[in-house]
Amino acid sequence: MMTFSAPQLLGCMLGYLALLFTVGWLAERGKLPAAVINHPAIYTLSLGVIAGGLAIYGASQFAGQYGYSFLLYYAGIGLMLLLSSVLMYPVMRICRLYQLSSLADLLTFRFRSPWLGALVTLTMLGAMLPLLALQIQVIADAIHFMSGDTPDQIHETAVHDLLAVAFCVVIGTFAVYFGARRLKPEERHTGLVNAIAFESLVKLVAMLALGTYALYGVFEGPANLEKWLQQHPGAIAMMNNPLRRDAAHALLLLFFAGTITMPHIFHMAFSEGPDGPRLRMASWGLSVYLLLLSIPILPITWAAMQLSDGSGQSLPQVYSALALGLQTQSRGISVTAFLAGMSAASAVIIVSTLALANMCLKHLVLPLRLRVRRGLQAAPDIYAQLNWARAALIAAIIGSGYLFCQAVSKGELLVDLGLTAFTGTLQFLPGVLSALFWPRATRLGVTSGLLAGFAIWCALIVWPLLTVADAAGAPFGTNWPGLAEESWTAVCIGSLALNTALLAVVSLLTRPTDAELASAEVCSLDDLVRPIRRTLGLAAPADFRAALASALGDRAANTEVDRALKDLGLAETENRPYALRQLRTRIEANLSGLLGPAVAFDIMRRCIPWRLDTAQTSEDISLIERGLDRAQRSFTGLAADIDNLRRYHRETLRDLPIGVMSLGRDGEILMWNRSMEDATGVASEDIVGSYLSSLPQAWSTLLQQFVSSGKAEEHKLHLPEPDSRGRWISLHRAAVESSSGLSEDEVIVVEDLTDYTILEQELLHNERLASIGRFAAGVAHEIGNPVTGIACLAQNLAVENDIEVVPESAGTILKQTERITRIVESLVNFSHTGRDVVDDAVLVAVNLADCVDEAAHLLELDRSATPVSFHNHCNRELLVQADSQRLLQVFINLLGNARDASEPGASVDIEAEPSGEQLLISVTDSGVGIPAAAQSQVFDPFFTTKEPGQGTGLGLSLVYSIVESMGGRIQLQSPWAAGQGTRFTLCLNRAEYGGEYQ
Repeated sequence: MMTFSAPQLLGCMLGYLALLFTVGWLAERGKLPAAVINHPAIYTLSLGVIAGGLAIYGASQFAGQYGYSFLLYYAGIGLMLLLSSVLMYPVMRICRLYQLSSLADLLTFRFRSPWLGALVTLTMLGAMLPLLALQIQVIADAIHFMSGDTPDQIHETAVHDLLAVAFCVVIGTFAVYFGARRLKPEERHTGLVNAIAFESLVKLVAMLALGTYALYGVFEGPANLEKWLQQHPGAIAMMNNPLRRDAAHALLLLFFAGTITMPHIFHMAFSEGPDGPRLRMASWGLSVYLLLLSIPILPITWAAMQLSDGSGQSLPQVYSALALGLQTQSRGISVTAFLAGMSAASAVIIVSTLALANMCLKHLVLPLRLRVRRGLQAAPDIYAQLNWARAALIAAIIGSGYLFCQAVSKGELLVDLGLTAFTGTLQFLPGVLSALFWPRATRLGVTSGLLAGFAIWCALIVWPLLTVADAAGAPFGTNWPGLAEESWTAVCIGSLALNTALLAVVSLLTRPTDAELASAEVCSLDDLVRPIRRTLGLAAPADFRAALASALGDRAANTEVDRALKDLGLAETENRPYALRQLRTRIEANLSGLLGPAVAFDIMRRCIPWRLDTAQTSEDISLIERGLDRAQRSFTGLAADIDNLRRYHRETLRDLPIGVMSLGRDGEILMWNRSMEDATGVASEDIVGSYLSSLPQAWSTLLQQFVSSGKAEEHKLHLPEPDSRGRWISLHRAAVESSSGLSEDEVIVVEDLTDYTILEQELLHNERLASIGRFAAGVAHEIGNPVTGIACLAQNLAVENDIEVVPESAGTILKQTERITRIVESLVNFSHTGRDVVDDAVLVAVNLADCVDEAAHLLELDRSATPVSFHNHCNRELLVQADSQRLLQVFINLLGNARDASEPGASVDIEAEPSGEQLLISVTDSGVGIPAAAQSQVFDPFFTTKEPGQGTGLGLSLVYSIVESMGGRIQLQSPWAAGQGTRFTLCLNRAEYGGEYQ
């Protein structure tokens, strides 16, 4: 066979790895076109890391012994991709939202147990050592065979082992450079992703080239291949020699589970994956890629069999691809086969070691350091230390893989190593499924199941692999499954069954913690996740910096808070509780990506804990709304109908022409509709999630007083506003129990009465003007008598010679002018009251009897009205808390109505009686009374029992409004006595002498 020298092989390896480094470096620095770097095909090709050395070389051994059964490898992966919307997409959603980058992160986050994270990391490290050893053995064996060594001489040339060591060193350097330098958890390794995509493209092109060479270079076309198959019935029989059904099912399950449990696949799919839509595209794109990768397997296997006929130095069937070039003396085909294996192996090693190093760092190194130091603040630069620690772990893991390879290097064990690794990672499948689908699962259940399954795996699969003397005695052997088929299937399925059974039984016997239940709700596949609205003891981002500094140090604390604020688009001055809850969640997610969920949870629990105020917790409506809005496009069927109904009712509520707001038990604003925005000038997005104290001063004071008062409603509250007339509102309150039953929130309805109040004031003024018109004749008569008297006195004075009479006449004239002045002032004040609607009622101490006298006097000016007698029985010492002019309007209306209802010559009595802190003032007439059917409407605007043209129906409505604005109330009793008469009773607050008095 043709051979290659050590320098040639070293140059080939270094040249390829240099090309790989160049691709990654150009992508990392943005030197490649953005359309190429961000193309969806790059992500799909990067998932090709799933096809490692087992898919390139090991598939030939499967095909050589079991024909089409080798497709089980690709079918298992394809089945998982087919179910990506059920399994992979939910995992991606959780990983993206909470910055989870590994299976250990996911299970730690779900079960809130750092010990489980450490266990998953250790077991995953043990399960992956055989897979790393497989990749290293692929390169080592390929180097030996291309150097001319036979299978019997494979361990005799030390220089070739040094080449394998050099390959590990270069691959480790690549992994450190492109994978250990990330500072931000949300960043993606652009260079790594593009380099792995390039490797996937290289191995696909190489395998298609090898398949084409096998078909046309070895068999010289499909016709000769068919002829050769007819001449070799063994090859035909190979196609009809499938695996046992139970073994085939076990293999299908193995490769199905490996798609989500293998750390390198998990890392590329969920940690480096850009978004959900690209995952859906990759679900069919990767299937096409695997189909193309599987097509050359059979031609390559048959070609190797044809070339080995009569050859005493044939290569093992697992290296059929290498045999094509070596036995046909074709250097190009040999190098192509070598590059295909090296690209597959290097991709798996790079991504696996990076993923495992992150797991060890987050779940072993950092938690141990926290327990020793109780914080990371001693580090001058935590980010640099993390990078160095990650680099050291990558080197240690690659070294461990090489040592494991040396420990099991007993010949043709590629398939054994691959299936050992897949069987080990299969033990994580029950934990993943329970995290997604079973909220009742507990950390003890998952831990016990994983320990039991992993113990069986170590005892019955790994231990024999390390202790057998030759390949034939391995668990699977060179003729796997052969006689070992039944035992391997029993071990694989038995360990998984015991794992699942223990998980279920222990979970049912134990009780999940509150933290586990909360995480289970987040990880569940329900569309309606109900987050709890909890409260924080911090009031601003500056408080977050100070709190985190005790664990991270000042520099790291400032960096993480700044990063979270930038991610959320929040300002340093942000103080809304909802925004601060988002900030805490974002910081924890970022720390989870940087330090791991266990460490992040511990830091946040110690530094920024939630308040233990369960009485005031309720569902976070704002967060639920945002989550449902984001998920709208994914709803179908009944869920879509319910979401549409929700949106309809929400928009109806938002568009109501009346202000509606919702408050939590702690005073946080949960809902704010458009009418509230118009009334206050505060946008919903600026106030939802804040407290009432964040509102403008006038609104804040008024609403806080109403909430603390406990009243169900308040009417006609005046809200002063600068540069405007002000605003009059009525408030109504109702309690709303949350669907979770955790607490009762409050809905407050704000009714804007500004236009109504202004109209009412104008009507009040117009009513006064109408009264003035009715008083005009009486005014002329009242003023006419004093004017006549003054004229007579003036004439007498003109001819009076007695100087002593002049002072007496002048005094009489002054008394008459004072009488005229009082009449005119009463009319002017009465007509002007209510014109200025800017000022609210000014309540002062008012003499009740004087106010009644003035009202009676004004009414007596109307000479056209029914003549009655007004009897004021009020004590002259009684004072009421009122606005004098508005109280005058009340008595004018009440006395006027009593006069109109009375017969000529009747009397109207006004009485006052103290009642505690209040005065009961009654106005009683002896008229016909008010019909019972009309009594419920007498205070309504424009309702009157008078004949058309004799009343507007506004008098009693205005009386009711004025009395209510002064903090009083009015009652009606009719008939009052002997089946006739009506009594109106006013209840007003008493006042005392000594304060402001009118």
